[in-house]
Amino acid sequence: MKRFEGKVAIVTGAASGMGKASALRLAAEGAKVILGDLNEEGNQATAAEIDAAGGVAKAVTFNAMDEASCKALVQSAVDTFGQLDVVVNAAGIASFYHLHELTNDIFNKFIGINLTSVFTICREAVPHLKKTKGNIVNFASLNAKVMTAYQTAYCASKAGVAAITKCIAQEFEADGIRANVVCPGGIETPMVKNIRFPEGINRRLLANLSPLGRKGQPEEVAALVAFLASSEASYISGEDIFIDGGARSAL
Repeated sequence: MKRFEGKVAIVTGAASGMGKASALRLAAEGAKVILGDLNEEGNQATAAEIDAAGGVAKAVTFNAMDEASCKALVQSAVDTFGQLDVVVNAAGIASFYHLHELTNDIFNKFIGINLTSVFTICREAVPHLKKTKGNIVNFASLNAKVMTAYQTAYCASKAGVAAITKCIAQEFEADGIRANVVCPGGIETPMVKNIRFPEGINRRLLANLSPLGRKGQPEEVAALVAFLASSEASYISGEDIFIDGGARSAL
């Protein structure tokens, strides 16, 4: 199935995990993909994998904490491929902290990477998406709605992603732009494998996060992203769609 023939997509966080899986899926379905990530080596590896499979991709080193870098990523898509149809904001960070450990610098880093970069990229992309009646798929989290102990900064940032996405969906519906939020639960990614847990946490507070008895796979999330970004989801906008193995209903 080639749902994205003639389309151009941006995917952030494309060096690994759900961002990489989403980029591979969109490219496999015909999209030309701009890959954004701070991990230059991993980003180039994703581009090489797409190229080897017969797809088209360009890796762009991207710093989510830098406004100019966010703007340049969007402009790169238009300069390279002449248009922009799909924006997938998957870049993000996650860690657990006791509240007393959360300095303003740490908190602001979460907001900067997980939320402000999403806002900036969406703002810069909208004028181009108006021309193509394109759409946005932003990554939030189960924690956009279900708050978890020790994740104050993460939850705040992801709730913000859901909020701005819904606002964009409403503001630009008359322009034919759709915007939706993907809310993954526990997905088996390098970030999750290496996630930080502080000393002395109450593990009981983190129970029932995997009610199906396993973590999800990045490819399962990528399949949802591809559906939402495709014309098959043309009547879906302003939604937060959970892919969490039933965790939200179990908490």
